[in-house]
Amino acid sequence: MSPDGASDTRQVSGVTSDRPQAKYPFEFDGRWVLRYHIPYTVEHDGSTYRIVATVFAEPTVHGRIQVNRDGQFVAEYDELVPGSLVEITGDAWRVAEVEYRTRVVLERVPETPEEASGAQAAE
Repeated sequence: MSPDGASDTRQVSGVTSDRPQAKYPFEFDGRWVLRYHIPYTVEHDGSTYRIVATVFAEPTVHGRIQVNRDGQFVAEYDELVPGSLVEITGDAWRVAEVEYRTRVVLERVPETPEEASGAQAAE
């Protein structure tokens, strides 16, 4: 260890960069709370995505999620209410809650082999 602490800095830097990065760093227990007008950044397949949620009161409370990739608009989901489905970076999410001027809560849609093959639809 050097007297100026340089090796400590390199060690901390190395530890930080070795940690795996979560795709959705704001997701907790399969839920992602998108705060009103707060941009969220997601890194995926070499691209940077920005996700912003807005909530409206008229005609009834509903949300809107806008998705940009590398500064370019890629998707907008409007009229979101609980139960609505959205896709972000190829992952399906279901709207769990919409609170006016507060948040839109998303839940991961579980991908099961039965859903992917359409086996449930035949039952």
